[in-house]
Amino acid sequence: MMKGLDSIIIVLWVILVFYVSDLFLVICDLWSGIRKAKKRGEVRSSYMLKKTVDKLARYYNMLFAVTLVDCIQMAIVYIMDNYYGYGVPLLPIFTAIGSIFIGIIEVKSIYEKAEDKIKIEYEQAAKLVSEFAKAKSDPAEIAKAVADYLNKDEKEDTK
Repeated sequence: MMKGLDSIIIVLWVILVFYVSDLFLVICDLWSGIRKAKKRGEVRSSYMLKKTVDKLARYYNMLFAVTLVDCIQMAIVYIMDNYYGYGVPLLPIFTAIGSIFIGIIEVKSIYEKAEDKIKIEYEQAAKLVSEFAKAKSDPAEIAKAVADYLNKDEKEDTK
């Protein structure tokens, strides 16, 4: 009986490590985003924090689901081990896979965001320059081109 209880306690610690490591990676991603926004001179708002909380909720919903599947899987393994003599270790396999999946997403997000934002800004700047080029040298046409460009971007953002 104690052997089984020890195994369950070890598995719970392993699952806790998975959950905490994913939380740590999300916090690192948030910190990275805040640093990059500060470096770029962007306004930091509660919207970014809200997105992070939403992301954590989605991640942990998925982790809870796969942990439940692992509980079923480990209960079957426990029964097979104790009553039928199979020597299969209790491992939260699906939780490990889900946690690794989240970790890969977060690490990629930490390294990818700045490059993507800069790329998008360059594309927007190129569009604005092309609008200037179309307007030639007439200040009224340049002002109209800028206004049209900004209005077009606002309409695209609301879609």
